Amino acid sequence: MQNESRLLHVTGTVQGVGFRPFIYQLAKAHRLSGYVKNLGNHVEILIEGKRVNIQNFLSDLPEKKPPLARVKEIAVNTVSFSGYPEFIIIHSEPGTFENSIIPPDTAICRDCRLELFDPSSRYYHYPFTVCTNCGPRYTTVRTLPYDRENTSMADFPLCRECEIEYTNPLNRRHHAQPVCCPKCGPELWLSDSRGKVLAKNYEAIVTASDLLQRGSILSVKGFGGFHIACNARKEESVQELRRRLGRPEQPFAVMAKDTAVVESFAEPEEEGRKCLMSPRRPITVLPRSKDFKLAESVSPGLHNIGVMLPYTGTQNLLFDLVPDSVYVMTSANLPGRPMVVENEEALEKLKGVADFHLLHNRVIANRNDDTVIRVVSGHKAFIRRSRGFVPEPVELPFKVEASAGMGAEMNSTVTLAKGKLAYISQYIGNTSHVETFRYHSEVFEHLARLTGIEPLNWGCDLHPAFNTTRFAMGKGGDKTLQVQHHYAHILALMADNSLPVDSRILGIALDGAGYGRDGTVWGGELLGSSYFGYERLGHLLPQPMPGGDLAVKTPSRMVLGMLSGRLGEEELEKLPLYFPLGKQEFSTVMQQLQRKINVTMSSSAGRVLDAAAALLGICRVRTYEGEPAMKLESAAKKSIHRPDLPLVFRNSGESGTPVLDTTELLLGVYELSGGKYSPADLAFAVEENLAKGISEIAISLATKYSFEKIGLSGGVAYNDHITSCIAGTVKEAGFEFLVHRSVPCGDGCISFGQSLAAGLGTYSEGTQ
Repeated sequence: MQNESRLLHVTGTVQGVGFRPFIYQLAKAHRLSGYVKNLGNHVEILIEGKRVNIQNFLSDLPEKKPPLARVKEIAVNTVSFSGYPEFIIIHSEPGTFENSIIPPDTAICRDCRLELFDPSSRYYHYPFTVCTNCGPRYTTVRTLPYDRENTSMADFPLCRECEIEYTNPLNRRHHAQPVCCPKCGPELWLSDSRGKVLAKNYEAIVTASDLLQRGSILSVKGFGGFHIACNARKEESVQELRRRLGRPEQPFAVMAKDTAVVESFAEPEEEGRKCLMSPRRPITVLPRSKDFKLAESVSPGLHNIGVMLPYTGTQNLLFDLVPDSVYVMTSANLPGRPMVVENEEALEKLKGVADFHLLHNRVIANRNDDTVIRVVSGHKAFIRRSRGFVPEPVELPFKVEASAGMGAEMNSTVTLAKGKLAYISQYIGNTSHVETFRYHSEVFEHLARLTGIEPLNWGCDLHPAFNTTRFAMGKGGDKTLQVQHHYAHILALMADNSLPVDSRILGIALDGAGYGRDGTVWGGELLGSSYFGYERLGHLLPQPMPGGDLAVKTPSRMVLGMLSGRLGEEELEKLPLYFPLGKQEFSTVMQQLQRKINVTMSSSAGRVLDAAAALLGICRVRTYEGEPAMKLESAAKKSIHRPDLPLVFRNSGESGTPVLDTTELLLGVYELSGGKYSPADLAFAVEENLAKGISEIAISLATKYSFEKIGLSGGVAYNDHITSCIAGTVKEAGFEFLVHRSVPCGDGCISFGQSLAAGLGTYSEGTQ
């Protein structure tokens, strides 16, 4: 039988994942000759041999690929027979790494974990054990190509044994850039709060475990930064951590050895269990179990808890010592600030927080916080897309020019897009803080260097005072496009659902705040949208925010703002509201409303939920972002009786724009309070009726303007009750309902939407 040749180009995540040695072994197994070489974002393969062997090779390639590889496309062409005597791996060619896809960090694999606990293995109890199928990747990369000398592992020359494994195509550690062993790799040690070394290597882990069991608070250095850890079963330890961090209510994520331990305090359903056990190991927000065997202060006032399983060698070793332990594992940072990544930084910034530090000497090249996922209305929803997913690109349904999106202010990310790929950065945080904005700039520069994308067009928020807006304007000049916040949400939603370039949808954007075209704060919007512009077709009734941002921190101000036109001052004063400055603050707020001084108008859905939480006594003061709405949702879960609240629709302006009067919702809560309905019942009613009101407007508009699809984006979309209610109502009316799939619903998707508007270059504003 005559020999034949095929030239293959395989695109996707094929660099740094053991793809070339896999191809080498597969070709050998099928008795084929030729070569494989890495060209950055794709691999070129020449295979020569009998047709049946080539066909078997092509069949096995996508089925048996390495765990971390993601094959997007295999292009196969018949070429002339060259007569290669054997199959070889050709070294990477220089200058071929633009748009290379670096794999994300993943949990230690089963094979490495077995070696970690095998006394006969040279990797026994060595926490930095990795292979091509697992371990840190993105957090080690300094520049391209992704070779050891361009990573933070360059500081650790390979020993003879590791060199043999690294260069052997038949070994699973072939060209695994983080490969190392106790002889040549990073070291681990435990220090006290001053930096004095108390124990090294495995002994450090044993001592750290003992300290955690006794109630101490430790910092633990991982792949992409530091965690602060304490015993989640000890109420006094968790309360002390809260006191030291100044986080009185913000929920802490916890880590447990396996799902059996998780089930002692949470109830993972099928989709949540899949997320939890994924090699990407995100924090997965799960319902708390009725028999909650952790400190109550881990997630105070909430019906759910963020949980993750161990993903580093150090974490696996810690949990092996006390298998039923559960530890708080919260990011080592102040709210909105970057996570601590350097040893000296940890000793300095965590002084007074951590009693001890579990450190190592591998440099973290890229800070990367934990990913957070929640199952909403039966679907996976990213709250934060970071470790385990970044820098994996999002595939676009069309091509765009090289563009950059700089994000909003809160929960910021950066996006670089070109062709049909968009690279969304890790979570950055609140860029109003100088330190975080500096980190934002560093993330942009590093992502540009890794992707090789030089933006021709820039996208940023409409708000002129954002640091991200100023950054984009400074970089892009007249090539910078300011994109309205909620339209950016809907653009991201459309591309996240792979809608083609000529698509149009009715987008619902519900969140806390976004700068509107009319100078007010938006946040409850119904936008008729295409990729080339939008029209504001409906919205929630703009409500007064007395004191501006003070109404966010003290939601009782929102209650006065929303009800001051319907209730007298004496009635308002009798409401069970809380003001930090007492009656004096109440009087000041009333004067602001009467005189319309320092009062911002907002159509925000988030502020409506905040006001309901305050009026019902569920949340008096906001101590972290989203707290009132999150506690309102948790309270609603306890509802037994479920009243209807009044829904009033108004038309505004010459165009007759439909407006949902949210004052009527809150007034209904007031009128029903103190009777047979509990705060939980009324919390449920607020969410249910708000969702129904928005759905009715959306269905009416979609019918009027011939939209076939209705989609939901924004931070309120994390509320399972509201999202499920909107989804059910919209689908029942015969419309297709869209939610996010691969990017966050919240502001983590804004940079993505901005990059699309800039990359298409034809965005225009519609009727306001």
